[in-house]
Amino acid sequence: MKKLRLLLIVTAEEDARLLLGTLKAGGYAVECRRIMTMSEMQTSLANQEWDLIVCDYEMPNFSAPAALETLKTSGLDLPFIIISEKSGEEKLVEAMRSGANDYVMKGNLSRLIPAVDRELREATQRRASRQAEQAIRQGKMEWEAAFDSVSDIIILTDPKGTIIRCNRKLIDYFRTTYTGVLGREITELFYGGRKSVESIFHLSPGNGNEREDIRFPLLPGWYNTVSYPINPAEGNHGYVHIITDVTTRRKMEEEKKIADRELLALYAVASRLNSHRSSKRIMVDLLAQLHRMLRIDFSCIHLLERGALSLAAGLGLSREFNEWFRERNTQWLDKLLEGKILTSADNAGYFTREMGMMGGWCAVPLRVGSGVIGILFVAHRSSDDYTDREIYLLSSIANQMAILIENHTLYDRMKEKNEELSRKKRQLKDHLKETEKANRELGRLNAAKNIFIGMASHELKTPITSIKGGLQFLLQYGNLAATPQQKELLEGVYEGVNQLKGIVDDLLCLSRMEAKGFALRKQRLNLSSLSEVVRRTLLLPLTERGITVTIAADAAFIRGDEGYCRLVLRNLLENAVKFTPSGGRITMTGIMITRDELLHQEEMLRTFYKEFPVNVEGVERFYRFEIADNGMGIDEDQRVRIFDKFYGIGDMAGHSWGGNDYLSKGSGLGLSIVKGIMDAHGGMVWVEPGKEGVGSVFVLIFPLSAEDDSFCHSER
Repeated sequence: MKKLRLLLIVTAEEDARLLLGTLKAGGYAVECRRIMTMSEMQTSLANQEWDLIVCDYEMPNFSAPAALETLKTSGLDLPFIIISEKSGEEKLVEAMRSGANDYVMKGNLSRLIPAVDRELREATQRRASRQAEQAIRQGKMEWEAAFDSVSDIIILTDPKGTIIRCNRKLIDYFRTTYTGVLGREITELFYGGRKSVESIFHLSPGNGNEREDIRFPLLPGWYNTVSYPINPAEGNHGYVHIITDVTTRRKMEEEKKIADRELLALYAVASRLNSHRSSKRIMVDLLAQLHRMLRIDFSCIHLLERGALSLAAGLGLSREFNEWFRERNTQWLDKLLEGKILTSADNAGYFTREMGMMGGWCAVPLRVGSGVIGILFVAHRSSDDYTDREIYLLSSIANQMAILIENHTLYDRMKEKNEELSRKKRQLKDHLKETEKANRELGRLNAAKNIFIGMASHELKTPITSIKGGLQFLLQYGNLAATPQQKELLEGVYEGVNQLKGIVDDLLCLSRMEAKGFALRKQRLNLSSLSEVVRRTLLLPLTERGITVTIAADAAFIRGDEGYCRLVLRNLLENAVKFTPSGGRITMTGIMITRDELLHQEEMLRTFYKEFPVNVEGVERFYRFEIADNGMGIDEDQRVRIFDKFYGIGDMAGHSWGGNDYLSKGSGLGLSIVKGIMDAHGGMVWVEPGKEGVGSVFVLIFPLSAEDDSFCHSER
């Protein structure tokens, strides 16, 4: 079955069924819409595609001529077949002239199927023809657009050289129109009325031509041309000429030649900077090379010695002129010695009047740093002044010459210093041997120090533990009938033992850290739980001072060494207690953060870790743990230094806010140990001011791997 989208315009239901039955019997699967008014037809044509329109000639509210007019207005090309009940051939013929494709009488529907087949076939052919014509027009437009967009000039001529076609570039170059170009002879266009000229467009039949670097009298610049015949295999029917503007390339080539000469001139000076020949010979050789490379016919170099100019080298200038440079009674010479460049453009005719010299000249000071050591003078016979570019080049050459001259002046001085330097070198070698020996001894003493500290700390721990235990028992459970002064004395001794134990522990930890670093045994840790364990060990001073410690519950886990992490938390909590007033508060909180959140503090973190953020490269998530107090705080200039070994803050009296506890200043090792442990974990530690500038906040950062991140979340 052939699919058919049918727009049916009939009034009688019976006529519609009869038509559809005939089409189905003819092998069509019909998708039909039946309409009876003009508005319905307009809507149907606008909203849906159709293959065929079958229309009753006469209807109560519509007619075939009106339907034909509606179809024309839509702009669609659809087969239109009229169905008529009466003969009325004159009206039907008129309808055919108005655009109907065929008509069928209702009493003879046998003609319907052949008419439909024919009109559908012809409609398909018309669409294909229109598409082909449109493709041809589109291709022509695209070709013409491409033809006009080519950057070269393209011209087509007949065998006699008459221009029959050209692209837009030719119109742009000659600032004319197509009418003003087409029909003109190509030689006349490019060469004007000069008929005797040897035109590159005079071609023999069947032969082409290719020329480079051509100049046309009516166009500026340089051009390459290629000409070849059109369809040479079919006979000579004209020529194609392609003209390429190579002016920019030629200018670049000329510029390159000039730049090469300038670079050679600079190299000629630079290559002699390390020469060991005499300075006078080098300067004469340089002037000779500059004469060959640049626009120079006369030149000389005068050096300033003991306040007067003396000739060092010269080419082409008379003795009188060279002797004239010895005088310093002229205003222009004083300007040169002040570092200013003078040229014939600014002092036209000066040497003409004074010395009889003709042509352009330039005088450039030889500068070393901010001083002038002499003058380079050059001139040429041409009346043209030196260009700004040439003056700039001469200035660069003069600067290198000044360095060359200064180098040779220093060379002699260096010879005198060479022996002294050799002697100093021998002395330095002897000092290095002594330094190496001292370094070895220092290393031995440092190792012995570490061994001694380790041994002393280990040996002191046992008696200190015994003394502390005995004092603690006497104070809490001894029920001694002691006077207040005696009890205060015992408490002071107990506190001193505590402080001594802390110093011994710090020294022992420091000894291990310097000897072999931290041997970490990492495991899953919850810092909030570990902080609670540490808090219980400090219940006595916390209770006596009335300090509240709040630990925020946190189910997150990290990977770390439990013993060392406990030591970090204890050192930081002890410091917080020491610097917090009685009745104060300490808060311990933890949270997971991203790399971006950490980078927001980059400026501040660089004061603690100069390599940040390289030291945490490759880590995307971190665990941040804070110990915040409302104590005396830390000055900004001391926040980095407190992590140094043996560094303490302020006077000893400033380390306590109450009673007899925590009166003494610490060893200054606690925070350096904290930093060492955090470095071993690949983390960081720093201190910030508290809220509204009250107290301090110590921040610990632990890096989290992908595995750490997963179990941190899984434990929540």
